[in-house]
Amino acid sequence: MITEEKIKENIANNLIKYRKAHNLTQIQLAEKLNYSDKSISKWERQESIPDLVILSNIAELYGVSIQDLLADPKTKVKSPTHSNHLIITLMSFTAVWAVATAVYALLGIFAPTLTRAWLTFIYAIPLSLIDLVVFTRLWGSKWVLFFAISLLSWSIPLAIYLSIDYDQLWLLFIVIIPLQILTILWFIPRKAKENKK
Repeated sequence: MITEEKIKENIANNLIKYRKAHNLTQIQLAEKLNYSDKSISKWERQESIPDLVILSNIAELYGVSIQDLLADPKTKVKSPTHSNHLIITLMSFTAVWAVATAVYALLGIFAPTLTRAWLTFIYAIPLSLIDLVVFTRLWGSKWVLFFAISLLSWSIPLAIYLSIDYDQLWLLFIVIIPLQILTILWFIPRKAKENKK
């Protein structure tokens, strides 16, 4: 027979496991539940148990059942939304490259004398990175977002540099250096703040 202490332990461990699997802090979870982060902390420290309504809301938020929150936490975390997010991001990313390939092929058919048709693939780089930035901002990790923004900021001047034949255009890359430094500085405090939680 399962004891009350074991139920408290299972709920606490599962709350931690599912919260971390969904990349939420205690404060973010509290905001989603319209509850205080102190209550979340008490549940995770096994000092109290959320009532049935809150357990139901938590289960719905994570896409699991109440039984999953009560079960032994050694079972695998269910995260169907994570795989859906990845699929949507990859589909959008692939669509950009499919369009670039179609444009390249059409240029080859209808404008065979155009020698720079390959630039369609260069333009696809910043467009696909914009997709990545948007979806990573919605669902991804902060570090992937940092790298996507960094690559985007370097790919735009690259596309311009390769498109226009002008000797001094390399100076565009000089402009990106302070922007890259600002991006790094923007993400450092955010990471430090997250570590405190």
